[in-house]
Amino acid sequence: MVNQTPTVTWRNLKPHPVILLGGSIEFFADRAVRNVRDAMRKKIDELDTVYVECSDYQAGQIFDLASPGLFGETKLVVFSGAERCTDEFITDTIKYLEAPSDESVVMIRHSLKSTRGKRMLDAIRASAIAIDVSCADFEKDFQRVAFIEQEFAPHKVQKAAVQAIADIFGKNYEEIAAAVSQVKLDVEGEITFDVIEKYFGGRLEITNFKIADAAIAGQSAEALVLLRQALSQGAEPVLILSALASKVEEIAKIYGDPKATPMSIGKSDYIFKKIRDLSGTMTEDGLANLVGALADTDAAIKGAEASPHFALERMVQLMASKGKL
Repeated sequence: MVNQTPTVTWRNLKPHPVILLGGSIEFFADRAVRNVRDAMRKKIDELDTVYVECSDYQAGQIFDLASPGLFGETKLVVFSGAERCTDEFITDTIKYLEAPSDESVVMIRHSLKSTRGKRMLDAIRASAIAIDVSCADFEKDFQRVAFIEQEFAPHKVQKAAVQAIADIFGKNYEEIAAAVSQVKLDVEGEITFDVIEKYFGGRLEITNFKIADAAIAGQSAEALVLLRQALSQGAEPVLILSALASKVEEIAKIYGDPKATPMSIGKSDYIFKKIRDLSGTMTEDGLANLVGALADTDAAIKGAEASPHFALERMVQLMASKGKL
């Protein structure tokens, strides 16, 4: 069976006759429903939204619910838990694809954690009138970081602030969205790491940036303890390395540049002074060694070496020694 159904992200979702929400992340599915509902309400004064649990579905419901009301009202019908659906739901949905309502949008949520309804899923994905929306968890760390950046839009936000949110809230997307919304409401201008630490730093005993701060300050033992604790708590090596890299990058931006200013590197006066003081403890060779070691460590944690944890420890120790080999 040929897959004719295009796949889109929930963030870019627009109304469509039949929409499959496939994946286990409830937050993404809820956002998809909200996006469609909001888009429909812009064109429709009174939208009738109906929610149905697929395990309670009875024969013929999809046709009754999706048909216009007495006054021709447009409907949004959301079927949840399709992985637990009745046999009647499978049969009726396949039949509905042949002649969907012109006035309604039908959304079907399936966690894809089971094969229940596979025949129906195949039919939806092969249909020219349906659209497939991924509500699956992110496979890569950079995808989660991109999600957080998109949540902050249109505000300007520092990479360090995004990484701090990723550290603090992990994969709790509901809490990420709530935290970002709170900060956006309260803060004008650029959102910095200091802002995030002020709001939410108390929720995390160890942050990647505390590791980086200890390392660049020459506190090797403390940095290693923090690193090992963070890794034991499930911290992502790639995000820890990103924090280490940000510290090296800050120093590299002003090292040997007497004209550098807080404005030129986008930092507060206080942070700029700290970076300037640290740059004074570095040598050109040491800084070059750190930059090279960052690239080697990045390759190590992405599979070039058997132990990404050991590679991070080596990087932390090198930072603490100011890049002296």
